[in-house]
Amino acid sequence: MNSIRHLGAALGAAALVLLLWGAPPASAQGTPVGTAQNAIGTLVVVRSDGIEDRLQGKGALPLYEGDVLRTEAATQALIQFRDGVQVALNEGTAFKILSRWEKARGITRIIRLSQGEVWVTTGEGLKQLEVETPVATAIVEGTEFNLKVQEDGQSVLTVIQGVVQFGTPFGTCPIRTGTISYGARGKRCTKPAETNVQPAIAWKQALTQ
Repeated sequence: MNSIRHLGAALGAAALVLLLWGAPPASAQGTPVGTAQNAIGTLVVVRSDGIEDRLQGKGALPLYEGDVLRTEAATQALIQFRDGVQVALNEGTAFKILSRWEKARGITRIIRLSQGEVWVTTGEGLKQLEVETPVATAIVEGTEFNLKVQEDGQSVLTVIQGVVQFGTPFGTCPIRTGTISYGARGKRCTKPAETNVQPAIAWKQALTQ
């Protein structure tokens, strides 16, 4: 009987060791939501378990729910989600990949942008996508736009194609093709004003060629 107990204890200890040391990282256990495809400089990806991965140049670095992506000075990067949404990160940008599930709408992909600048195109078909900043949220289904978070948190939305619902806690404005709007803390977004969209897309050209 004692030998059986000792054997059971040994097997339990071995299983614990395998659990602690042999299990893959949490980020590797789920299904990738997209890939990082190109980086000018170094794109840093911080997994939900704290492990960092990096991409330099072209590649296919898998991305998972909960990942935080970060670009430093003189760094830009391009990622693609599995549903066809493309996102380019300008230098000094950081965001977290999240999602929300609703019975009526299914999965909505969320990009929580804490700083920097992103260019987004949803590609063909309607996509459920939201980009959150510290002061505003851009809700899109099928469009192309640029969103920049300034140092004070003010968010600048430029719509290249389509319509983006741009909102703060004080109201939401539909921003249409060729217009710009500003979102600031404690205020509604500004009325859309016509703008030259070229500066909002010129910075990402080297990534998408």
